[in-house]
Amino acid sequence: MKLEEYINKGLTYEDYITRVEDELENEIENDDPKEYVQYYALGLQRMNRVYKTFKLNPAQETRIKSTANNFKLLIITEGWCGDASQILPVVERFANDLNVSTHYIFRDENMDLMEKYKTNGAASIPIIIGVNEDNEEAFRFGPRPKAGMEMLARFKNNPDKYSADEFHEDLQHFYNKNKGEDIVNEILDLIDENIAN
Repeated sequence: MKLEEYINKGLTYEDYITRVEDELENEIENDDPKEYVQYYALGLQRMNRVYKTFKLNPAQETRIKSTANNFKLLIITEGWCGDASQILPVVERFANDLNVSTHYIFRDENMDLMEKYKTNGAASIPIIIGVNEDNEEAFRFGPRPKAGMEMLARFKNNPDKYSADEFHEDLQHFYNKNKGEDIVNEILDLIDENIAN
C-alpha cells in the first residue's frame, strides 16, 4: 500500500500539538460533557512533560549511531488518547535524534487508513508506521509497547479479576517507570529487522 498521500498531509509534531490545543479549546467552548475535555487537557500536559524529560539511555545513544534512517514515520493518533500522550513525545525525540521525519495524522479523519491498521479488530492508536523510500510500509509499532499489550490481554481475559481501572493504573505506572525505554528499543528492533542501511 502506497502511503505517500498520508505522508504528504501529515502534520509536524509542533502543528499536531497546536491542533490538539485547538481541539481542547473547542471542547471547552462547546461545554459538552460527552466529549473529551479532560483527556485533551491531560494528554497535552503529559506530552509536554514527557517531551521535556525524555532522554535516550547510553546504550540507545550508541545504537542509533549505526541505525538506518532512510525512512519516514507516519503516525496515526488523536489528541485525547492516553497511550499517544506517553508514546508520541518519545517517538518524536527519538526520531529527531535519528534524523527521521515524522508525519502525524488524525485517526478519525483517516478511517480508510485506520481500517488497514486495526489491532485485533479495534481501531486502537497510536500506530507508528515506518515508511520506506518507495512510500510503502516497512514496519509498524503500536498501539503500545509489548508490556502494555500484555496488561491489556490480562484485563480482557480476566475482567472480573483485573478491572479496567487497575489496567489503566498499571499501564500508567509502567509508562512512568519505564520512561520510554521499551518504546525506543522495540522501534529500534523493528528498524534493524526491516530497514536496510
